[in-house]
Amino acid sequence: MQTSQRRLLFVGYPDASEISQWAAVRAIAVQQGWQTTRTYTPGHIACAVVSENVLDGVCSPTEATLMQKLHADAVRCASAIDAISDLFASAT
Repeated sequence: MQTSQRRLLFVGYPDASEISQWAAVRAIAVQQGWQTTRTYTPGHIACAVVSENVLDGVCSPTEATLMQKLHADAVRCASAIDAISDLFASAT
């Protein structure tokens, strides 16, 4: 069985205004053959979709540590809206 090289990490939890955006990102990612996960595996994540709260620094210590790891590993982190417009522009 061959697995996708493109893995999309979801970080944080969407608030009420982000739920539909996260669902859209997940649907587009699956349609384009991406694997989605909530578990960070260094070297295996192409991009991270991050809740606005986490992007703003309103997060748990665990989420803050994860964001530091993602930045150190040069993993692109984006809001759901940015992921839709930047990563999946050809699919929308």
